[in-house]
Amino acid sequence: MITPAEFYKSLPGDIPRLFSEWGQFLYNNVEFNMPDSPLHAKGHCERVLFHALYMGNREMGGQDSEALEILAHAAVFHDTRRLDEYLDTGHGARASVYYKDFCRKPDCDITFHPEAAYLMRYHDLDDKVGIEAIRKAFPENHERVEKLYAIFKDADALDRWRLGRWGLDEKYLRTPSSHLLVETARRLVNETMSPEVLDHYDRLVDSIMRNKNKDNA
Repeated sequence: MITPAEFYKSLPGDIPRLFSEWGQFLYNNVEFNMPDSPLHAKGHCERVLFHALYMGNREMGGQDSEALEILAHAAVFHDTRRLDEYLDTGHGARASVYYKDFCRKPDCDITFHPEAAYLMRYHDLDDKVGIEAIRKAFPENHERVEKLYAIFKDADALDRWRLGRWGLDEKYLRTPSSHLLVETARRLVNETMSPEVLDHYDRLVDSIMRNKNKDNA
């Protein structure tokens, strides 16, 4: 689990407690198709949880406990049903089914949030597709759910630093508070991921970019 004290202390208000509780829930209860993945397993989901709670607190006014719980659920379940390390379009939908089934268990002590299911179901698809689905499913409060969708997609995007130094393009972030976390997200990846893994993806992307430049020459 994330341990660097400076990151933990930077969380405002009641967020440290929520981060600790949902982080423990993630590690103790949630199962992954690819548990040993360096890119899409519990370490990634924990960092997304950090970003989602931080931004949710800022973007939703700080008193919306339900919104924070929705974001926490989306963060800890969103990549559980991945089948590979690449785009794997559809893994969000599979994760939403796993989340719904998990909450139906007789011994489950967390509340199912349909909003969380939609956040994770559409997080691997274009924003327009997700927003259209949200507006149909939540006609009376779609603006709130759309905001949560943007927060969650940014929380996931901030952890693209794990893909190397070219992993994140800040101009694609959607929410004001996400821009405040860009450097923290980079440092958090560097503190919590294997240097060998990071170096591998740096070299991989450098190679792709060199080949692309040759093709365009």
